[in-house]
Amino acid sequence: MAFTTVAVGQFTTVIGNSGIAVALPRIADELELNLAVASWVMIAMALTISAVLLPMGRLSDIAGRKRVYVAGMLVMAGGVAVSATSANLPMLLAGRVIEGFGAAMVMTVAVAIITSVFPARERGKALGMNMFVIGLGAVSGPVVGGALVDVFSWRAVFVATGVVSLAGSVLALVVLDERRVRAGAREAAGRLDWPGIFTSTAGLAILILALTNGNRLGWDSPYIIGSFVGFAVLLAWFLRWEARAASPMIDLSIFRVSQFSWAVSGRFLGFLMNGPTNFLMPFYLQEVTGRSASQAGLIMTPLPITMAIVGVLAGRWSDRFGFRNFMLAGLGLQLGTIATFSIFDQSTPLTLILPTMFIHGFGSGLWMAPNMSAAVGAVSRSFYGVAAAFLNLVRNTANVTALAVAAAIVAGVMISRGVGSDLGSVSDNPSGPAGDAFVSGMHIVFRILIAAGVLAMVSAIMAGRRSAREGRGSPDSEQERGALVSPVNSPADSD
Repeated sequence: MAFTTVAVGQFTTVIGNSGIAVALPRIADELELNLAVASWVMIAMALTISAVLLPMGRLSDIAGRKRVYVAGMLVMAGGVAVSATSANLPMLLAGRVIEGFGAAMVMTVAVAIITSVFPARERGKALGMNMFVIGLGAVSGPVVGGALVDVFSWRAVFVATGVVSLAGSVLALVVLDERRVRAGAREAAGRLDWPGIFTSTAGLAILILALTNGNRLGWDSPYIIGSFVGFAVLLAWFLRWEARAASPMIDLSIFRVSQFSWAVSGRFLGFLMNGPTNFLMPFYLQEVTGRSASQAGLIMTPLPITMAIVGVLAGRWSDRFGFRNFMLAGLGLQLGTIATFSIFDQSTPLTLILPTMFIHGFGSGLWMAPNMSAAVGAVSRSFYGVAAAFLNLVRNTANVTALAVAAAIVAGVMISRGVGSDLGSVSDNPSGPAGDAFVSGMHIVFRILIAAGVLAMVSAIMAGRRSAREGRGSPDSEQERGALVSPVNSPADSD
């Protein structure tokens, strides 16, 4: 029952965001926005989520996971209400920022609740089912959102999200048990780390703004260079502060657990390898191969469906057989598909594109749930909230980074060949210079990502070796992990 309750929140965050992506052209038409400005309807929420994930994880460990989860659902409902009634872009963006705050609260607490209420021997199964819910939301969003937009208007997508959010908050109030969902969270940590919250939020906001605007302003722009320098300064200050703070937002000793550190490294590199696929493939299928948006959506559907189904199975299997082999197999399959994407061109047949999408989704499902299980299972239960927040932050930051870098490379190749970066010139003549430049840039992106995939596999090997050496192949050995990351061991830290 607890999983079903939390699944409603996870599903709502995903389907709401993916549904808005379908509604974006209608929003742009009604509010008279160009494409660059309209994209901020998506960026505003992603930026907010990344900026506040860590503070929300810390807050959940202090104030209570049930409270933060219910509050997150209500904040999401408030945000979509503002968006649904917005008459202009500033009001719409304000609603998206509010929704992002709520989504961050839900996302970070959901994983902590799931890993707390399930026994350690079933952690992988639970996280695999969670991946299935996320995949289902990713598949359903465009379908449900498109139907609502066609029958009613783009505002209906926000209304539907708000109704589900309110229903989910009521369900959580009735079902969730505060004592059980906390499962060992430290009562002694009684205050928030405001300097850490401000520094991490400001630093991540500056970094993501730089990544999303570098291609538009130029990577040599004083604003972009200054942003990266500012991020580096804030990061250094944040690490120094967190190492000395009496009640830090994230206890840096958590990274002394090598299984956690290696799993996090593999997660970032894996999502970095994964990110450009969902960004570049729709452009490739529509602009280069001349397919419609609905056809492109159908061609890409096997990816999230396969990922969701395999994620459930991989999570269960990793409970029984360990996480390393599944991570290696999944990342290895994705290395193969990335290499295949790097040879796609204007004449690539559908008989090659569809199997590649299927295998890519299979590989994603095979490594993602075991990776999260390896990371969460490496730390004490009292750190589940902040660990879950950090893992979601790693995923979101890797995706944003991959998108920004991929866009910069493709646009840079097109500009260097004198065809500009206007995608309209690609669709007008896919076999011409602009189409060739786009394909060449796409090839470069995917070939660079092969290196990220290889490094992700190395991280999986190291996490698995360390786990076996220290007796952490089973998630049950929590007592030693608690000693590494918590100054005081309590019985709640052990399974």
